[in-house]
Amino acid sequence: MRASVAGPGVGAAAAIKMIRSVIMKGMEALTLECFLAAARAGVVDEVAASLKNNYPGIEWAKVIPYNLERMASHGERRAAEMEEVAATLRELGVEPLMTTAIVKRQREMGEIGAQQSVRSVLDKGRAAILGAISAAAHDRH
Repeated sequence: MRASVAGPGVGAAAAIKMIRSVIMKGMEALTLECFLAAARAGVVDEVAASLKNNYPGIEWAKVIPYNLERMASHGERRAAEMEEVAATLRELGVEPLMTTAIVKRQREMGEIGAQQSVRSVLDKGRAAILGAISAAAHDRH
């Protein structure tokens, strides 16, 4: 293990972890929203290919199921973490508009991911995961 100083002040490591969560948990939430819509429109492969053009370093075929599984398995806990991040952002004078949306999407996915119909397909690939999430989300509304 290599230890390093995170910053000049006490709490820098915690601040880094919390602030980077906006991107990390936000990318998960965006992945869900984007590809759930793409699945319902029948254009998952086309959207993934289009994103590959803009972000050639990201392997969307791996990122999509990974992000969905993480949210389904840990969405409730991640939502609680993001509530703390939102409070931190407010303390820093940043209105957490996106972060509060991430809280909502993570929490919703945590609830959906707890359903056996979703849990049972989390290792079955993108299409199976999106299908199960789509059905579970549809049943909620």
